[in-house]
Amino acid sequence: MGTEGGRVGRRRRAEEEEDAPNLSSPPLPLHRLPEKSKGKKEEEKQKEEEEVTVVLKWAGEGNQDKEWSPPADPDFCAYVYEVTKSILPITDIREQIEALAKYVAEKMGGKIPKDKLQDFSWELHISELKFQLKSNVVPIGQIKKGIFYHRALLFKALADRIGIGCSLVRGEYGRAWNEVKLMNESQKGVIGGLPPPEEYVVDLMFHPGALMRLKSKEADRYRFL
Repeated sequence: MGTEGGRVGRRRRAEEEEDAPNLSSPPLPLHRLPEKSKGKKEEEKQKEEEEVTVVLKWAGEGNQDKEWSPPADPDFCAYVYEVTKSILPITDIREQIEALAKYVAEKMGGKIPKDKLQDFSWELHISELKFQLKSNVVPIGQIKKGIFYHRALLFKALADRIGIGCSLVRGEYGRAWNEVKLMNESQKGVIGGLPPPEEYVVDLMFHPGALMRLKSKEADRYRFL
């Protein structure tokens, strides 16, 4: 009796052990999300940076307080180099002025006969430059067809670079001219006080390099007619 009861007990324990979950079995595998590759991360980072750059650029374009800078003018820099090399070494001031006037006229379309002035299509040239630059500010070196105002401005800018004293005078209706002061040649070598220098208007249009005494008829025609 005791032996048979022991057998039944052992059999029940075996069955219970079979029905019980196996706690020592390996855990179920977990599903891992695919990790982004290093190249993918860098690509997304670069995209984010580009988006930020675009936003900042847009914000800057809309900012009215953004500092404005003029367009570059490499042609004018070349002009300065050329006149410094060829005109600055000239020792006579009158010859310097004449040489610079001819140089300016050459860069601005050359000599213009008075009766052909109306046919000199400088307006179209300036309009094309403004359209190309998308600005009303045009670098002086880019102007290849200029009249009184443009030539006088270029003459003044180059004269300042090589130490030629002159003034830029602006008149009406787009006129402008340069005035220079020179000693009268006939007074050189005279002992005693020298008279004040004489003022001349520099011709940059019709006879480039010619010097017209201020308030003379030819100078008045150049300035006002």
